[in-house]
Amino acid sequence: MYYPGRCKITPQEIQTISHTMEQQRILPENTRIEKIEKDGGFSYQVLQASVQTTTTRELESTECQARIFVKTGDHSTELSKICAELREAANHAANATQRHVISQYIKSFETGDLEVYRDSQRAWVTDLSPRVENIFGFVESYRDPFGIRAEFEGLVAISDPEETKILAKLVEHSDTFIRRLPWAVGATENNGKGHFEKSLFEPPDFTSIHGR
Repeated sequence: MYYPGRCKITPQEIQTISHTMEQQRILPENTRIEKIEKDGGFSYQVLQASVQTTTTRELESTECQARIFVKTGDHSTELSKICAELREAANHAANATQRHVISQYIKSFETGDLEVYRDSQRAWVTDLSPRVENIFGFVESYRDPFGIRAEFEGLVAISDPEETKILAKLVEHSDTFIRRLPWAVGATENNGKGHFEKSLFEPPDFTSIHGR
């Protein structure tokens, strides 16, 4: 639930609070917003997912008349268990890049810092064709009406070398398939691939994976 509590929160309130967070460099993906009524007035609490629980702090806002507070430690119990398992997984990493990714996962989940998480993803994309693929974090934002707050996803997958070979064959003959696309049939320019396609096809790094 992205907006917990008994008090209904409006789209305008969510937008204002999110803008205040953005101004203070707090990314929204691992947060929830709770509207609290007390003594006839309202305040807002931004619940940030992290293992660590720090002192609740107030965000300054020129747009919102009510007070906005950030409270860390949301989902602390669950994230603690995840970090413990990730530390064990790091002992079986195939290379230094994978160990770095895992260490940044842990640091981000412990502190709630999503800039650290972004660093993990910058390293993750450089680990080409791993035998074991993984992704963890607050990445699935499609169920939030505003599309910015995310659910946690954990995925581990093992590459299938035989299926990967088959896919590599398809990529190897990509020029042939491109020439058969409706907009390329009969084309003479661009080596028969038509003017919508790049002159040089750059195959992506890929593997066929089976995940859990």
